[in-house]
Amino acid sequence: MVTRRFINEIEPEQTYSISRAACYFGVHRCTIYAYINHPVCPLPFIKVTEKGKLMFNGSDLIAYKASGLPKRGRKRKNGIS
Repeated sequence: MVTRRFINEIEPEQTYSISRAACYFGVHRCTIYAYINHPVCPLPFIKVTEKGKLMFNGSDLIAYKASGLPKRGRKRKNGIS
């Protein structure tokens, strides 16, 4: 019998892709890039040079989610959120 892991289970010793991190946080992939470039608390990542991909340590994802995800709202022309 094959057991499947829940999508929100992250193991600290493994590395994860942008799509997997987005599923874990419950956000879109584009929001992960915003978290990487966040001026106050950026999301740490590893750049895999052979493929040019970004990967994340499971322990970093767990710690980032525990510290609280940055709030990002829609930008509107009149300045009201």
